[in-house]
Amino acid sequence: MKQKTFNSINFKFLYLSLLTFILIANTSHELYANHLNAVLHGNFIEKSTLTDSIKIGSGKFENIIVLPAPDRHDQPTEREIILPDFEAYCHVAADSPSFRWIGASNRMFPWVGGNDLTSIFEPKSPIPPRIPMPNKRSILTLFKLSNGEYLSIMPLSGDASVSWLETLEDGKLIVDYGSLGVEPVPNNTPVPLLAWAISDNVYGAIAKIWEHITENELYKDKASLRVDKSYPEAMKYLGWCSWEQYHRGINEEVVTNVFKRIENSNIPVRWILLDDGHQARKDNPRQMVSMKPDAEKFPNGWEPIIALKKEDKVKWIGIWHTLLMHWGNVDPNHEMTNLAPYLMPQPDKMIKEFPKDNQYIKDPVADVKSLIVNDNQEDSEKFYMEFMKTVKNDGFDFIKTDNVSRSVIEYYGTANAARAHKFNVISLEHACNENGLGLMNCSAQNTIGMLNATYSATMRTSPDYQKHNLPTSKSQILQSVFNVSWLGQTLWPDHDMFHSSDLEVGETMSLTKAMSGGPIYLSDAPSDFNMEVITPLCYNDGLLIRPLAPAAPMPESFFNDALYEKKDLYKVIAPLNNKSCAIATYNLTLDKNAELSAKITPDDYRYAPIMMQPYDGLWESPKEGIVIYNWKEKKGSKLENDGFHVNIKGFGHKLFLLCPIDKGWAVVGRPDKFLSPSTIQILEITEKSISIKMIEQGAIILYSERGGLKSDSMEFISLGDDFYRGEIKGSVPNNDIITITN
Repeated sequence: MKQKTFNSINFKFLYLSLLTFILIANTSHELYANHLNAVLHGNFIEKSTLTDSIKIGSGKFENIIVLPAPDRHDQPTEREIILPDFEAYCHVAADSPSFRWIGASNRMFPWVGGNDLTSIFEPKSPIPPRIPMPNKRSILTLFKLSNGEYLSIMPLSGDASVSWLETLEDGKLIVDYGSLGVEPVPNNTPVPLLAWAISDNVYGAIAKIWEHITENELYKDKASLRVDKSYPEAMKYLGWCSWEQYHRGINEEVVTNVFKRIENSNIPVRWILLDDGHQARKDNPRQMVSMKPDAEKFPNGWEPIIALKKEDKVKWIGIWHTLLMHWGNVDPNHEMTNLAPYLMPQPDKMIKEFPKDNQYIKDPVADVKSLIVNDNQEDSEKFYMEFMKTVKNDGFDFIKTDNVSRSVIEYYGTANAARAHKFNVISLEHACNENGLGLMNCSAQNTIGMLNATYSATMRTSPDYQKHNLPTSKSQILQSVFNVSWLGQTLWPDHDMFHSSDLEVGETMSLTKAMSGGPIYLSDAPSDFNMEVITPLCYNDGLLIRPLAPAAPMPESFFNDALYEKKDLYKVIAPLNNKSCAIATYNLTLDKNAELSAKITPDDYRYAPIMMQPYDGLWESPKEGIVIYNWKEKKGSKLENDGFHVNIKGFGHKLFLLCPIDKGWAVVGRPDKFLSPSTIQILEITEKSISIKMIEQGAIILYSERGGLKSDSMEFISLGDDFYRGEIKGSVPNNDIITITN
């Protein structure tokens, strides 16, 4: 830090004295305080009071590091982060095009390396599908420390700034910040730099970061944990989306036929999302002209489509838009008079002199004129309230907003793009909440979006699903499950749509989505629905069977380079009812002939609650032991201390259910559903009897060390190794109590 001279201190004293006299005489105390703060922390301070480097774990820094004001404009703003010794790390980042760090769409990927931060930038062979090289800026970086602990570091955003972690060519890690606009961060504005935490397990380190954030006054009424949000009612049921099957080819006839075919199928789809392709068009088909649909495609408007909803069939309908209405924003010659006062011309992004924090200088469509939401809070609030009110009045129940994170780039050329993006994210959140609309966030993975997702409960965790494309599906599955570890602290993961009829990946996709706890929606033509892949997901009314928390990688897989792994399967775990859990093992390596292995042990069971909120620590090992059930093979056994060995050759998965033994009983649940234990509620257990109930009656699998099972409601056959299958006798109402004795 540059030392102040006597003259500069003397001048500041005189200036403050004069300013104090003038402001007290002519302004409110609040305005005086703001001006005084600007002087104290703005142009007259040669460097912020924070040092030029941040030594993590030194005891000198709080877990939320905030500058009281930005650095002086002619001073460097980056600070080196001095790390403890580490043996492995994970750089969670998008791909290499420079703007991706803030406009990442759905492309965050776990780039894993050893104890050299530059190791992840070495080219891989074969090239990773969809995301070939890492961006040097990350949304989160995690370290396995040499002492056995774990460190997580996350950059933050504020009212008028956004920060980033960046790996330099010499291997140093820095934190930096900016406005992303043509003006610097305002002098009187605090600048949140980063949050960090250390724990004895990797998930504790991430969870602590979010605890620090949500407890901090800067994020009051903005950031919130997953557990504090209301999950949209429609998303609790099976859905369907138009995109992957029809793309922009939807029209009234297509949509009407989809409704009829779904109704006539045996698949209980309860909501439909109308994706891109419904908009009215003028010269540029990617710009918004009207809130009314394309008159050629939907000549009768939305009314006949909304009229197709039925209470016991497709009950909810959602609509797709982008955050700024369409991919190319709003047509200057649009017809939306109610929104016109809140729109402004998109700024020129080809300005030669940008602040160094703006990496997106060359815009291939800079000559295309469009309108975007005014970059002030009042107009942003009014715009989204009108926008969402129209969506609601048209009869829609929820909205999917796409292109969210990348929308910040549309404000490059304004004074403060980070602030404008924050206004829009918050305004959309409030408008959906006020109008009773569910909100599906898509292409929203950036710091500003996550820290201001106050009410919304879901966000996409990966790039788009692409049917019949195995390499990209492997990458998509990896991103879907890994990104839960950080994004899942504040939102339920949305793994995107999938084709149940995709013979290569349909079943694996289905299981992965079941374990996510997030929205599950099909995308194939109803005539192609594969019942064997769909029915394990839900009950007959479409209600999804969900885990208690989203599935996330086991700690041993966290630093596993899954697409290039030569030895170990990728293991994912989710907590289920009755202190049970599901563990899925995946072979995701790009080497299609590789055979990978894993071992499931009783100690794995303890990690089931790693994503539960509140997080109360790992589960205790059951005193009587655990049973393990192979879902596909329909076989179970007691899980011994030396573990259960699993092998998978080529792409694929295997699902195992782990259930605790209590008084000689263990209940696996309905064997026709992926998350079998979550189909059962155990009411009472004694050594001689067990009482259960089911939301929907069906056959069950259970374990009994005493045997000789009897029940007025069920008949049992032995499967061997103390496992039994029970079949319902006659007609037993759902939710009736079933008592079983031995």
